Amino acid sequence: MATARDTTAVPTSGRKRKLRRGPLTRKQILDASLRLFSEKGFARTSVRDIAQAAGITDAAIYYHFESKRELFEALIEERGFTSAVEGLERTDLQQVTVGPAEAIRGIAESALALMYANRDLMKVLLVEAMAGDAVAMEEYRMLVERWERAEARILRHYAARHAIRTDDVDELAKQLVVTVIGAFADFLASPLAGAANGNVPASLMCSVQAAMDRISQGITAGD
Repeated sequence: MATARDTTAVPTSGRKRKLRRGPLTRKQILDASLRLFSEKGFARTSVRDIAQAAGITDAAIYYHFESKRELFEALIEERGFTSAVEGLERTDLQQVTVGPAEAIRGIAESALALMYANRDLMKVLLVEAMAGDAVAMEEYRMLVERWERAEARILRHYAARHAIRTDDVDELAKQLVVTVIGAFADFLASPLAGAANGNVPASLMCSVQAAMDRISQGITAGD
């Protein structure tokens, strides 16, 4: 997913150590990493910190992940963000049967549900990116730009059929994406975020739905 790499070498020794290498260990590493990234920040969390929190050796982490950055990428991928973007990118436009307003709302609802289900990771990604961490900024920007391009592709499909009117499909896609992320970020900063659980709160979902509907009304072709 990324271009730059943390090039920390894998520790080696003359005698091989027996490591815990099953899927449980991988989950322990990811869970411990996310907890520490949230508490200390990505840059301030070391591989040794993660190993201690997960109750394993540094070498066990390097068996699963070549670097701390790869571990961060794995969190994003295994929490479903990568597959969600890929699914949007692969949308078969010839099979699209819903109108543009429904499509726009559906994309926003799905994205919001994914972000809410992974709000711990989203908080780390947003806070670290805003703080200027290079890894978080690159990962955030890559995901957002892929989402914008995928949504623009779908909007272009509707524009070609005169189902929507817009002077700039790419800018429209950006506005749609930023609106969803902005509403979610505002929720994270609210008192409700600390007590949140289960499904997306109705107030948050309704706010995003209303915003998508207003945008749709402004671009839907017609009198």
